[in-house]
Amino acid sequence: MKNRTLRIIIVLVACLFLNIEAANAGLTHKINLYIRHGLSDPQWYLMVFGVFAFAFLAYVVAAPVAIGKQKSPWLNYYSYQPGKNSYQTKRNMVKKIATILQEETKRFA
Repeated sequence: MKNRTLRIIIVLVACLFLNIEAANAGLTHKINLYIRHGLSDPQWYLMVFGVFAFAFLAYVVAAPVAIGKQKSPWLNYYSYQPGKNSYQTKRNMVKKIATILQEETKRFA
């Protein structure tokens, strides 16, 4: 890649960032004016408190619950890290499934 082409790319990317920042600043200023015009200070504080209260309740309802000796439910929910595929790992997995099935058959028998 030539030096001139690289310079043009850098200038265009810089102009793009400046344009995005200017648009963002204008938009946030208009939203701020709209909120200040429509809501008084107590209404604004109540609205912010309501949004935080709703977010907290949504988190409490949607958060996974740790059952048993499990320590990090979010980590296990969003990541999959399989163990080494060895004979011992497969044997332990089959043993766990067998104990679960035996407990279920005893419970329904």
